[in-house]
Amino acid sequence: MFPRCVAGIVSWRSVAILAAVASVLQVTNLVLTWQLKQREVVTGERARMGEVEKQHQPSQLHRRHDLYVGQKVSDDHQLTLTRIARWGVLDGSGGYRVAVGAVRGVWEQKTGMRGHKHPGEGVTLVTQCSLQHLHKIPSLVKNWQGAVSVAVFAVGSEVVAAVRAIHLLRHCHPEVRQNATFSLVHPLGSPPNPDLTPASYSTCNIQQEGKMWKNYEYQGVEYPNNLLRNTARKAAVTPFIFVVDVDMMPSLGLHRAFCTYVQEEEGHGSLSEGVKRGQQGGKTVWVVPAYEIKGDATEPVNKEELLAMRERGQARPFYQELCLKCQKFTDYSVWERGGPGEIGRIRGLYEVLWRDPWEPFYLAPASVPLYDERFRQYGFNRISQVCELHVAGYKFIVLDSAFLIHRGFKTQASLHPRKDVELEHNRLLFRQFKVELKAKYPESSRRCY
Repeated sequence: MFPRCVAGIVSWRSVAILAAVASVLQVTNLVLTWQLKQREVVTGERARMGEVEKQHQPSQLHRRHDLYVGQKVSDDHQLTLTRIARWGVLDGSGGYRVAVGAVRGVWEQKTGMRGHKHPGEGVTLVTQCSLQHLHKIPSLVKNWQGAVSVAVFAVGSEVVAAVRAIHLLRHCHPEVRQNATFSLVHPLGSPPNPDLTPASYSTCNIQQEGKMWKNYEYQGVEYPNNLLRNTARKAAVTPFIFVVDVDMMPSLGLHRAFCTYVQEEEGHGSLSEGVKRGQQGGKTVWVVPAYEIKGDATEPVNKEELLAMRERGQARPFYQELCLKCQKFTDYSVWERGGPGEIGRIRGLYEVLWRDPWEPFYLAPASVPLYDERFRQYGFNRISQVCELHVAGYKFIVLDSAFLIHRGFKTQASLHPRKDVELEHNRLLFRQFKVELKAKYPESSRRCY
């Protein structure tokens, strides 16, 4: 039996305090357990990448899924892999590891600026691709003649090969090393690619022959279009961005012409002033009409050549066969009647009020809303972001003399088999997204229909 004085201490206040302490300890235990599980995931990923890097062990040469890719291309090769393993973070869904700016362009390393030194550094071309399409980057960088930010998607077994390919591009193409920044996105627990061999990515010609996984066909792994776009955007360090697909080629000289247009014709004085003005309420994006040309045709160097190709049936509006309504509100006939324009210069030709389901390509301040990363695979990934611009109050100005080119006419036969299933899934998500926009922009009278 406790002494009477001890019994007096045990009161309802003591019980309440003990209960509170027990609750805190329980919450702490849950947090520590979650952190431990996250550390195990990260450790597992690092260990797998470390095993992949053991390239000199003969026993691994016969295991194709170990991703043996030969000697490192440069001293930065191992450093990049280490950076990805140590500093990569999980995306919002927890299913993908993201390494923003894993390999930076030389011009950015030298300036260290979130801005530009001259008009040629004022806009970053933002794009994304899989390992299979990395070979398209050099021509895109050479044509753009400015900063380029690329987000590369690689399943877990392709990460080392992707880094090797990136460093080969930098070694073989000075303009890539100078202007291109690369980020990596890879899914956790993804299957190996059986088509990578010890000879993969050993020369400057990195275009792989034979069977390679196509976009949207990764054995159950979803291609995160918008996560990739956002990742590449976050690595950009200029006041303006131009988000395009990797197989879209901008008209020659567009980069410098747009910088001059913003500074002179828009009266901003400088690109930074233009961005500040946009943040203060002057919300504008500049639409660049997109065209498809026949696969064997020569890319036009200016609007006059493009119009001549239209007359010969060698060029047509982008997505004319697949989804004409997705592009027709660009009003191609008005743009084409505007004449050839002045070579080397552009101007705002006319304004278009957004209508569903228009999804133009456009130049914009880097502050425009990010893409919704819930949209993956095929359908509604770009239109959802354009729709938000409309609701947020942006206006769309179509530029004269500027255009994008996609080589090859897009047809139904060129799409993957599950396209319709993915389209329907994302259609339902888009309906939900539009409802959410009403809550996000309660003062806006604009809607996505």
